[in-house]
Amino acid sequence: MLSWLLSAMKHFLAITTVAALPLLAADRFKQTIDVTQTDRFTVSAAGTIRLENSFGEVDIEGWDRPEVEVEMLRSTEKFYNPGDEADAQRRLASVQITTKQDGNDVVISTAYPPRGFFRHPFSRRSDIEIRYRVHAPRASKLIVNDNRGGVNVYDIAGDIHATVINGQVTLTLASTGQHAIDAQTKLGAVDSEFEGHDRHHLLGEDFSLQAKPPAANLYLRVRVGDIVILKLNGPPAE
Repeated sequence: MLSWLLSAMKHFLAITTVAALPLLAADRFKQTIDVTQTDRFTVSAAGTIRLENSFGEVDIEGWDRPEVEVEMLRSTEKFYNPGDEADAQRRLASVQITTKQDGNDVVISTAYPPRGFFRHPFSRRSDIEIRYRVHAPRASKLIVNDNRGGVNVYDIAGDIHATVINGQVTLTLASTGQHAIDAQTKLGAVDSEFEGHDRHHLLGEDFSLQAKPPAANLYLRVRVGDIVILKLNGPPAE
């Protein structure tokens, strides 16, 4: 009986090992290719940071330096054989991200190749991940239009205009500042640590907070996703 059990266990282990070999082979050749680009601009005063046609996660943080730093990371995991590396590099290079300074303003633009360029016919962007990391003077204004992905803003005191097609908008703002907030989701919720007026709909939610000038104006729109507005540590806003 014992010999039969040992034989069965060896047979089971042999089958399991053979079945796992294709997975091990796939993992062996699965790699991540990254391309990072960093640009820096000196500014004499806080201006406007504008993202055009962005696709991916956007992180924007305020700092004390008189400069804007833009880091852009493109990555892909869509090849399994060593011979496919050149093709993956070509696809990464086909997504062009450019930055341009106009006075104290900085524009970050993303350009994609024509549809059908990638192997995946259903989405020209499905196999390229992009992350934008921006540091700018705290008083900067932000404009992010029609982003597909999350927008995370930390310690920015200027006006913010952000529209997102699919993703979450998260703002972390100084609790001592004054903010006029106009936030709306089509399919999602609005959660704010600042006191205001909210109105629930069947699928979405509106939130508003009135404030007198020189309050920062926050215009936030999300088609699918949530809006979260948090307070930085400090005394509560009056």
